[in-house]
Amino acid sequence: MLLLSVAAGACAVTEAIPQSPQAVQTQPVGSVADTGGGLRYSAVVEAEADVPLSFRIPGYVVALKQVSGENGRLRDLDEGDRVGKGDVLVRIRAAEYEDRVHQTTSRAAAAEAVALKARLDFERATRLYGSQSVTKPDLDAARAQYDASESELRAARAQTSEAEIALRDTSLAAPFSGDIVKKSVEPGSFVGPGLLVFTLANTETVKIVVGVPDTTVRSIRVGQSVDVTVDAYANRSFRARITRIASAADPKTRNFEVEVAIPNRDRALKVGMIGSVHLAIGAADVDDGALDVPLSAIVQANDAKYGVFVVAASESGPIARLRSVEVGRVAGTAIRVVSGLTKGDEVITTGATLLKDGQRVEVLK
Repeated sequence: MLLLSVAAGACAVTEAIPQSPQAVQTQPVGSVADTGGGLRYSAVVEAEADVPLSFRIPGYVVALKQVSGENGRLRDLDEGDRVGKGDVLVRIRAAEYEDRVHQTTSRAAAAEAVALKARLDFERATRLYGSQSVTKPDLDAARAQYDASESELRAARAQTSEAEIALRDTSLAAPFSGDIVKKSVEPGSFVGPGLLVFTLANTETVKIVVGVPDTTVRSIRVGQSVDVTVDAYANRSFRARITRIASAADPKTRNFEVEVAIPNRDRALKVGMIGSVHLAIGAADVDDGALDVPLSAIVQANDAKYGVFVVAASESGPIARLRSVEVGRVAGTAIRVVSGLTKGDEVITTGATLLKDGQRVEVLK
């Protein structure tokens, strides 16, 4: 009886525990021609230009630009605020620089008086030497004194000019109209020369930079119009144009950088959004029957090759079936599948790395 009880308990332990299906997301496989005779590349939206702003001189921050906040109340300038060209963004304490201007101005005035006297002495010595009333050494001494005083005057004026420039540099102004994308100071903080204070971005025009292979770069040109879509605006397309094509490929990826400029006067596009560029190419550049799948769908197959999971039907419900594929070149966030798939196959794109062949799945819509 005891042996039978142990055996029965062992059988109960080894019974398979039913597992819940793995949640996945899928995407039907489409041919390259389904994209409208072109290819799509995804990238992050960037500002046309962003400039780090810093002070040339050290000092303590005493004031930031005031902008309207909630309920019309004024507040300090912050990230996300819009500023105009020439707006003073931040000021540092100017008292010591004002004192330096006063000191150098006084020295320049004294040097000017000395230079004036030396010039008059030299002119008088020149007249007296003409009438042979003074000797040549006396004339030379007057000329040397005059030259030295002029040099002192120029040096004093240069010091005054430098002090005035330093005083003007206690205010940091925006070099162009744009958005504050980074702020690194607060009132009372100390800033040193070259220390980042603000980063100002010009978002009147934004750009997307993508890498394309040589088979695509031959079919596009600078100035060509392209369509850009952004995940944040599913039902809106932005008209853009190609502004730059790299003349040399990246040594690691072997792709050519292509820059696409997008007008953004309504400031709808924000830096950091995910955008997709549709590059129209000729029919000769599209492989007949070629299929593209997202890179996230690619897994390692049992035969040490690449594979993808496709959704198949079974008596217990949808299951994942591993299928070996032959892959080609990468195009943006997608990869070309040369063989192993059929148009319309439901490929698992999210959760593929967690699956096993034959595992039950639940397709999330």
